[in-house]
Amino acid sequence: MAQQTDGKVKEIKGRVNKGIETSFQMLSDGLIVLGRRIYLPEDKTLKDEVLKEVHESRFATHYGSTKMYRDLKEYYW
Repeated sequence: MAQQTDGKVKEIKGRVNKGIETSFQMLSDGLIVLGRRIYLPEDKTLKDEVLKEVHESRFATHYGSTKMYRDLKEYYW
């Protein structure tokens, strides 16, 4: 999982564990989320995979890049 090697995630997890950070949550599998949104690390391969999945999904509606950006922003941070 890309979050396990991401420096920013390690920093956030440390703050969450100390009770300093309350905006983020750490799920039982260690995944960091902000509300309903999953933190997406700076990992080009992962980001490309998410974009490909969203773009090629049979449920995707292609109203342009702005619409896709808003849809992705709803689920990923």
